[in-house]
Amino acid sequence: MRELSIWRRAWCSLSRRPRRALLLTLIMAVVFTALISQSGVRAQVAGISGAINSGVNAGFTASSEGGTISLTQAEKLGHLPQVKRSAFEKEALAKPEGAKLVTTTSGVQLDAQFAGDAGIVGTTNSQLHPSFMGRLYRLEDGKHLAASGSGALIHREFAQRNDLHIGSQLRLRAHGTTVNMPVVGIFNGKTENPGGLPAGASENQIFIDLANSQRLAGKELTCARYFTGDASALPAALRAAKQMDSQLSYESNAAQFAGVLATLSGVNKLLTTLAVGVGGAGLAALALIMVFWIRGRTREIGVLLAVGKTKANILGQLALESAFLALVGSAIGTTLGFLLSDKGSSLVFAKSASPSLSSLSASGSAGSILAALALGYVITFAALLLATAPLLRQTPRAILAKTS
Repeated sequence: MRELSIWRRAWCSLSRRPRRALLLTLIMAVVFTALISQSGVRAQVAGISGAINSGVNAGFTASSEGGTISLTQAEKLGHLPQVKRSAFEKEALAKPEGAKLVTTTSGVQLDAQFAGDAGIVGTTNSQLHPSFMGRLYRLEDGKHLAASGSGALIHREFAQRNDLHIGSQLRLRAHGTTVNMPVVGIFNGKTENPGGLPAGASENQIFIDLANSQRLAGKELTCARYFTGDASALPAALRAAKQMDSQLSYESNAAQFAGVLATLSGVNKLLTTLAVGVGGAGLAALALIMVFWIRGRTREIGVLLAVGKTKANILGQLALESAFLALVGSAIGTTLGFLLSDKGSSLVFAKSASPSLSSLSASGSAGSILAALALGYVITFAALLLATAPLLRQTPRAILAKTS
């Protein structure tokens, strides 16, 4: 009679015990489902954290109680290793020559000295101004101001009132000095004007290059803005800035994204606890079921030992049976895990006060799914070892004695 191979024995054993095989498969499917589901949410959290860290525009603003800082001070801070982008700004008042301000409804009466003044913001990078970064202002035509070159950004209503276009020349005068520059960009939007002055109205705000603003109102800066490569580098950048120049005041924008990062950190801790809990519970449940599974097969194991099979051969057969069941369980678990991951993500992120998180869905990466599957197989084979160790530690004679 031809001897059955280990593969054949494993298949025949599963076929003879369909109920036990089904029970083990269902338990494995539950374990794999939980692992795949949490891996999808975890991958989403990791992706969001990375996007926020790199795209949140984390940074700080340096200013002084006296209202001005020197260009030397600003440039020194710009050389900090954590700083990736910076913008130096100077605010002033100037009269547009040959152009009229947009009429406001404030009704504030101004001295003749200040009547007709527009609010000027000299900058090395207009794109980094809070009004543009916060999308209160939107560039509609042209380009932003950079560190090099001369130019002006004007509001759409100011441009329409004075028939100005991209390339038109704009003349500004302050303190007896007049500067000329081309209009390089037109923006739209509105910000608050607490003072109610015409110069504070969004329509009368003009962004110009820093060099021209310094010609109009002196070399000193109003403030300097610095941005790190990611949010995690901001605390170190602030500490370094304070050590370099303790006379300046620093204000970070960490509060704008701290709540979201705190929520993500809490979600990550929750998922870690969930993964540990699922792994531990799955291991315990599978080990318990497999103990009864192995005990019910003591006679079979004894017979195999009697006909000359080694413990390693028997353990290999049991491992093959577990692998067959785990394969089916992982297929079911992967399918259900994908379906449940979106639900799990919605439930987790719905606890956040951030609207941007509550609308997210989870989608696990290939790496996270493979890691979850690998953990599921590790749990399966660890449970098998825990269940078979007490029996296989005994001598063949002791095992055979139990079957008699």
